[in-house]
Amino acid sequence: MLTKLGYPQANTYFAAMSFSLFLVAHWAGDFVFQTTSMALGKSKSIKWLTIHVLTYTAILLIFSVFTLPNDVILLYVLANGILHWITDFFTSKLAAKYFDRARIFYPILGFDQLVHVMTLYITFEHQEWFIM
Repeated sequence: MLTKLGYPQANTYFAAMSFSLFLVAHWAGDFVFQTTSMALGKSKSIKWLTIHVLTYTAILLIFSVFTLPNDVILLYVLANGILHWITDFFTSKLAAKYFDRARIFYPILGFDQLVHVMTLYITFEHQEWFIM
């Protein structure tokens, strides 16, 4: 699959390092650049959820420019932004409901991150879906 997309020699190391950059992008977009207003507001407001996801998507776009073939970038980033919005729509509401019950709250956050990482991985492994 990676050979078809123009990755040099399609070796496992290159793919792993490229995907690692998407994990860094995810961390930056979902934590570093998420303001307190976004974090608290996204469970109650479509506006704050959308602002959070647009911020996340912009960071993912920046990283994608350096790691993905040009004919994949736009749809890959758009798909991941939409999937991130859908995931956070549900998980942020659930997390907010159990904010004061750590035993439930933290597993919800963990599940949220698991879904995000799985989404990034599946879309990374199937970039051919996004060729324009």
